Amino acid sequence: MKKGIVTLLCASMVVLSGCYGSNACFKKLHDWNGTLGDKWINSIVHFFLFIFGIYGICWGLVDGLVLNTIEFWTGSNPLASGDSYFEKDAQGNSIAAVKNADGTMSVEVTAANGEKANLTLQRDENVVRALDAEGNLVAQYEIEK
Repeated sequence: MKKGIVTLLCASMVVLSGCYGSNACFKKLHDWNGTLGDKWINSIVHFFLFIFGIYGICWGLVDGLVLNTIEFWTGSNPLASGDSYFEKDAQGNSIAAVKNADGTMSVEVTAANGEKANLTLQRDENVVRALDAEGNLVAQYEIEK
């Protein structure tokens, strides 16, 4: 009976944690492994991280039960800050964005002629705001649910 209750509690933690999220801890560990050297070193380290359960701990315990639960309830994963995005189109225009620790996003838009605009994106429940460098509201978009 006691084992059944413990099993049920563990299963419910996984189901009720809202563990579908960005899996930031696992991604950071996996990305770190990719920076160690050539494909042979990366493969050997990957093998050991898998065999010794480090990937399982990062993905199942840290991400699944803790970080993704925080992300589910707050909308922001604390470990995902620093994630970045960069895109450049065929005309030479580019956009670079970095997620900040407070959940906002810093965005730099560069036109092909070199003109730059810096914005900060903030998201509340169902509203996204774009603020200029002085903190003035430039645009606001309401997300329909």
